[in-house]
Amino acid sequence: MQTEIFIILVLTHFVSDWFFQPTYWGCTKDKNWKSLFFHSIQYSIIFLPVFYFLGINFLWLFYLFITHFIMDSYVPVNLWNKYIRNAINRKAIPKNEPPKFVKITEDQILHILL
Repeated sequence: MQTEIFIILVLTHFVSDWFFQPTYWGCTKDKNWKSLFFHSIQYSIIFLPVFYFLGINFLWLFYLFITHFIMDSYVPVNLWNKYIRNAINRKAIPKNEPPKFVKITEDQILHILL
């Protein structure tokens, strides 16, 4: 049963984060706190019916909102790229950021881990 709940929550995450997010919010949320805020609200609201049918306490929506807001600011991803990934690779900190698709992939992995 736990595996099924995990799969449902991950699918809800992808639907909410990719299909219902307006393009403008997706392109500006790392630089515009209003886009990030409204996207995080929209993201959390889409979980409402899922939580209801799975019997999950609605207080977890606050957790989703806060963690999504933090994650989609790209602060954790930027810190990962600057300090952890470069230390693992034993390379100097690059002057250029990694490509956007790398940052998006890292962001999604962190979302699922949370």
